[in-house]
Amino acid sequence: MGYSMGGFHSLFIAATASTNDAPLMKFDRYVAINSPVRLLYGVSQLDEFFQAPLGWPAGERTEKMENTFLKVAELSKTSLAPRGAPPFSAIESKFLIGVAFRLILRDVIFSSQRRHNQGVLEEPLRDMRREAAYREILQYSFTDYFERFVTPYYQTRGIDLTDPEALKSAQDLRTYAGSLRANPDIRLIVNRNDILLAEEDLQWLEAVIGPERLKIFEKGGHLGNLAHPAVQKAILKALEGL
Repeated sequence: MGYSMGGFHSLFIAATASTNDAPLMKFDRYVAINSPVRLLYGVSQLDEFFQAPLGWPAGERTEKMENTFLKVAELSKTSLAPRGAPPFSAIESKFLIGVAFRLILRDVIFSSQRRHNQGVLEEPLRDMRREAAYREILQYSFTDYFERFVTPYYQTRGIDLTDPEALKSAQDLRTYAGSLRANPDIRLIVNRNDILLAEEDLQWLEAVIGPERLKIFEKGGHLGNLAHPAVQKAILKALEGL
């Protein structure tokens, strides 16, 4: 079982189960929650959300961004229990999602380069004084990360992600439509308004996974409704028969 990227991994393992001889990679059930279909589409959405403030007039942009963070700071003083819709506009909401994921990316780059420095970053990677490195890293989008860090890393390991076929098999579940359609042990739970799923991705899931193995909730965004009783019941239902 996995959610988000973990859900993608669950489906990838399910798709390759018939050709994988490793005994520890055989499972009675594969449950994916809010899995993307195309990883590069998903990260392009996150980059786009981070750029959402460009929708504001240039002269007002800095003030509006600061006001967004002030709202977050004020909300942090209150209970985290939901009390209706958060007081954010569409642009503010997208921007905050983009910022949250960009901070995750910052930590991914810092941690990975501490383990294996590829020589991309110019600032030193110090544990106790990270400000300069963080400022540099935050200039990288998810697309930059893929092009500047991920692709060169795998090229040193004999995987050429500049090859369209290699890239497709690595990041697009549609490559495995046949095996996903044929695996009866898959269960998938998604939200129709998940920001990481395009409409064509949903249509593909409906056609390949099918209604008996696929549960679609109309709302919930990306992982936004896991606390909802109906979603929790759907997850438990996905485990029935084990």
